[in-house]
Amino acid sequence: MVNIREFSVKCGNCQTYQTLSAYTRVGEYNVYSYECENDICDVEVTRTLVEVLHEIDDFANRDPNWRGGGKHGAHGDETSQE
Repeated sequence: MVNIREFSVKCGNCQTYQTLSAYTRVGEYNVYSYECENDICDVEVTRTLVEVLHEIDDFANRDPNWRGGGKHGAHGDETSQE
């Protein structure tokens, strides 16, 4: 299982940590976007995308009310949602 909240994403341009700014689902992947929160970096150039297979994405599958989330403890088993 992968929990995106356990990752730190650092910008290669300004060397500061990026902030999780967006989530989308593309096919069988959950795609997380990270961006710098400063006046140094151009978001269009330094945005980082992290793709995680849906079935191993513990973060997305822990909250049933979150977009793409499954039941707590379901770990990707969306069929167990109530």
